[in-house]
Amino acid sequence: MDSIEAWIALDLMSHIGPRTVSRLIEVFGSPEGIMKAKPSAIRAIGFLNTLQINALSTGPDMNAVKKVLRWLEEMHAYAVCLTDPDYPPILKEIVDPPSVLYVKGSLEDLQPAVAIVGTRSPSHYGVEVAFSLARDLSLQGISIVSGLARGIDTQAHLGALQGISKTVAVLGSGIDIIYPQENKQLTEEIAQKGAIISEFPPGFSPKAENFPRRNRIISGLCSAVIIVEATQQSGALITARHALEQGRLCMAVPGAINNIRSRGPHSLIRQGALLVESANDVITEIAPQLKGMLQEQAKAHQGGIIDLISGQPMNLEEIAVALKTDIMEAAKAITLLELKGDIERIEGNRFTARRKHA
Repeated sequence: MDSIEAWIALDLMSHIGPRTVSRLIEVFGSPEGIMKAKPSAIRAIGFLNTLQINALSTGPDMNAVKKVLRWLEEMHAYAVCLTDPDYPPILKEIVDPPSVLYVKGSLEDLQPAVAIVGTRSPSHYGVEVAFSLARDLSLQGISIVSGLARGIDTQAHLGALQGISKTVAVLGSGIDIIYPQENKQLTEEIAQKGAIISEFPPGFSPKAENFPRRNRIISGLCSAVIIVEATQQSGALITARHALEQGRLCMAVPGAINNIRSRGPHSLIRQGALLVESANDVITEIAPQLKGMLQEQAKAHQGGIIDLISGQPMNLEEIAVALKTDIMEAAKAITLLELKGDIERIEGNRFTARRKHA
């Protein structure tokens, strides 16, 4: 059994969740070590209940493991385990990171990222705000994470697809079971420009209890979570709570006072969530994190951009062509230079070097 098979085998075991896996790894060193452990050693560690002891003592269902691997191959997808270098580092920071992520697409260059979530039945205002906010953030080098649900989540993904950065959909089912079904084509587009991910293995149906678990991954992948329209009972508020517990920034878009969907965001704002009216509000609030994330990624192009736009203003596409670089890399460098105050955005979405005063 190789490493990824062992991780999947452990992931498929009933009654063994992410926190238990982390504790078992501390004791036995690796999934392979857990699989090889004798029942007496399993019973002796002390923190497992009877169901967990029985599951580990029985051992893995290798037929199920091989079925998952076949599904992944057929879907042109793959599994990423906690020790894999492709596993998102920011997600490892939460207290219960998934042991395995099942992925269709790519998680490379995902950071910096923010989540945009909200009600499944938005108003016209909510649709417009979610779409434009995601698009504008994506155009400035910020990836967008959401949950593929109807309404705000869908609009966030659609808006991000109009930008240049990645978008990631976190599912409450296996990546082969798209819910809602009307978003099947959307998931194909997302996988081409970002990724569809889940902690649930292929074949796993969407169940109500899956979605609160899914929400901690949405917030865990991001520097901030933005709530756009949500009732007080909305699952989006669970994502906001996860964000606060994980040390992420919580943001909310205000709405009309006579709209029931405004109650969730307004409640969060009263509790200290940051009020968001535009993409620039978001970037300003996450500036400290952005500077750290972008410094290494963007430093190669900063001097070149300033030299280019010192003579005449240029837009993002012109800058990327002149530098012979990827448009996303150019956008990240521009965002960093804006945050540092070295350049400014002017009419026509062009950029110019900011004059330094003696």
